[in-house]
Amino acid sequence: MITQLLDCFIIIHFGINTSQPNSSLVVEGSYKGAYKEVTTNTALTNLDQYINITGTASVTLTLPDAITAYISDAFTGRVYHIKNTSSQNAILQGSGGQLLRTGNNVSSNTLVLRAGESISIVKNYNFNLSSSPLWDTFNHSISTNNNSSFVVGETKSFRTVIDAATFLNLSGTRGLMTGKAVTNVTSTNRRVAYELANAAQQNAFIVINGLRMNFMTSAVAAGNVSPKFFNITGSPITYNVAALSTNDAYITIAPNYYSIKIDGNDDLSASIDEAEYVNAMVTLQMETGITVHGMLQGMQQITISILRHKD
Repeated sequence: MITQLLDCFIIIHFGINTSQPNSSLVVEGSYKGAYKEVTTNTALTNLDQYINITGTASVTLTLPDAITAYISDAFTGRVYHIKNTSSQNAILQGSGGQLLRTGNNVSSNTLVLRAGESISIVKNYNFNLSSSPLWDTFNHSISTNNNSSFVVGETKSFRTVIDAATFLNLSGTRGLMTGKAVTNVTSTNRRVAYELANAAQQNAFIVINGLRMNFMTSAVAAGNVSPKFFNITGSPITYNVAALSTNDAYITIAPNYYSIKIDGNDDLSASIDEAEYVNAMVTLQMETGITVHGMLQGMQQITISILRHKD
């Protein structure tokens, strides 16, 4: 007797509330996923799916350890949907230094999720490789506060009031660009106005194509300020300031970094009897991997002024 063993592959279409499913899985009805609200630092697990960050404190979410030796498909395709409805920035980070892929060849261990933003993050095919990104980001909604298009001839302005002593007290660590390339980065303890403003004042700051206008303490003279852009998106943004035009005029700013100098000497005088301004044309360069959110593409005319109030 000869016995022949045959491998049999059966493709099954499974349907819920339907007798004729036309895909591998068809659900005719509502779907429930695990939902959680968090107000403190939280490590995500396989029991989480929808995570809503609430409250008034800064929160760090840590993704599960995605490195599993010899298991190439270890929870590949697992999805987390995260929204930050708190009043503070939140941080999403990989476990133990593991990387998140946020844009075109851009990977980082952390991603800043600002108030009002949401993101979906998916485990990819990489495994057992700490040097490769293990998570991919999808559907990152960028906060659009004051990110609407300028009307031709329109003037927008913002005003924030912060304590001078607090502003000049060098502390903390924040990213700062040192040149035109995305890799020209360092850190600084120079304070910035946005971080010291209250929530209402923060909403007044002007955002241009993902670049928030800000002021940093000057490195040139104590008491003076330096105008800066801050990249609020998850991808590098390339722009040009007419005042800095050269044969290679375009400048790239990395995600969550403050720009290199906008005016010539990186300094605006804030003396009690002086006022100073910069009038510059800013051009945004559209490249692969760069997303423009809610702003008119092309050139924007920017006038940057600083007045120091005696009170």
